[in-house]
Amino acid sequence: MSNISRRAVHAYLVETADTEPTYLRARDIASDLNGSPKAVAQYLSQLQDDLADVSLEQWGRSKSTTWRVEVDES
Repeated sequence: MSNISRRAVHAYLVETADTEPTYLRARDIASDLNGSPKAVAQYLSQLQDDLADVSLEQWGRSKSTTWRVEVDES
């Protein structure tokens, strides 16, 4: 798939997002992590239902999907 792992994507989301909504695209995350946008998009889809500490939802789909990310306060 890619040299990016689910853990790396999760860690990136936690580090980048805040308790206020943050909007990210897979290609931007992949660029920061030196990986494939396709792999990041697949991981985001998988993580959407798996994460307890991060709220993750697909937000917009113009040219590419935008993800709304929010870290849950705990």
